[in-house]
Amino acid sequence: MQYIKLKHITRMFAFVLCVLSNQITWAETPPLCQAAAKEANYNTDYLDNFITLKEGNDGWLFRDTDLLNTFGPGKKGYQRLRYLTRLLNEHGTRLLMVPIPTRGISHPEMLGEINYDTKAGRVAYIAHINHLRDIGIVVPKLEALFDKQHETPLFFSRDHHWTSFGAEQVAKITAETIQQQGFYKEAEKQEYQTKRSGLIEIEGSHQKAAATICASSYDNETIDAYTTENISEMDLFGDVAEAKVVLVGTSNSNGKQDFNFSGYLMQYSGLDILNLAKSGGGYDGAILDYLNSDDFKQNPPKLLIWEVPGYYKLNSKTFYKKMVRLLKTEEHKQRVANTDKNKREVVSQ
Repeated sequence: MQYIKLKHITRMFAFVLCVLSNQITWAETPPLCQAAAKEANYNTDYLDNFITLKEGNDGWLFRDTDLLNTFGPGKKGYQRLRYLTRLLNEHGTRLLMVPIPTRGISHPEMLGEINYDTKAGRVAYIAHINHLRDIGIVVPKLEALFDKQHETPLFFSRDHHWTSFGAEQVAKITAETIQQQGFYKEAEKQEYQTKRSGLIEIEGSHQKAAATICASSYDNETIDAYTTENISEMDLFGDVAEAKVVLVGTSNSNGKQDFNFSGYLMQYSGLDILNLAKSGGGYDGAILDYLNSDDFKQNPPKLLIWEVPGYYKLNSKTFYKKMVRLLKTEEHKQRVANTDKNKREVVSQ
């Protein structure tokens, strides 16, 4: 009887310590089963996205795409990106890419016993974004995210999206880059304010995959939600300005759960930003839809922000063919011809 009481007391003591230290309990984060290590068990279209799950610290789950040692396309891919950048420039649009760093290089403290060389991963990621800069694409100083360990996570522990905090940190860095662009000085500025608006509860994509393979159960993660409002004195009956900055991207920027990336961009840049990101469209869905729209054809923006999770390789030849077809329109050819003619006239004077 004394042994049973002592056993119960020991369990209660461990539970209290867990609560006091604000750690996630075993009931919320069951251990990852051995079946998760076998690629053959990822046998549906959904599960195929999470090959293969690995267990980190404090309930974190990682997949192979969180643990990359190479980033970006091959040589041909960079050449195609350079050409697309030139075509956009000929439309009067500068391309700014936001290649979101992967979870493994962002939170090495959460890797636990996972065998991953974070330093090599960061070096490869930085080489990728420097290569994008070399071919004429504007890229914020995202490597600054590695300068310190973030006490508040940039990403969810069991989901592929960033948190509202992560979205804000990237937006701050991106806004600094926006302010360095030539059009910014003359652009109309507004005042924006961000406020807490409730909670976001998310059933993480990683944990859904783990629960399916391991027949386990996880608690959903909850974070604060935020919204940004324009608090400038505005003329409600005035002309609506054409969007000078357009955001395209993934569910990180515009999805079922709103992490307020576009709101933070507006707050820190002071610019109105048209958010046309698309949930479930991959890296290419939103940008292809936008370039095919009358809005782009008639009023190309000064700056096109393309949010892209860093694990995408951007190697698809089909994607580049579609982009070129959308950008090399008759209107574009005429615009380039007129520009060349004007240049020749100036030189001859």
